Amino acid sequence: MIDKSMINKLAVITMLAGLFGMLFCFPFLWSGRMEDLVGAGFPFVAGSILFGSGLLTLGLFNRDKNK
Repeated sequence: MIDKSMINKLAVITMLAGLFGMLFCFPFLWSGRMEDLVGAGFPFVAGSILFGSGLLTLGLFNRDKNK
């Protein structure tokens, strides 16, 4: 069975993977070439989705259910 600490670790790993993807693609977003913009835009969006889903997972699994 997966416990709360394992879910927290997986959420943090997901957030780090998304952050790495966004930081890796960020310099290419300043390029003047359309190929670089398209090639870096899609992974940047994917990284932001990963980061956001990890953040939501941390928030939902660590909220206080007594309130």
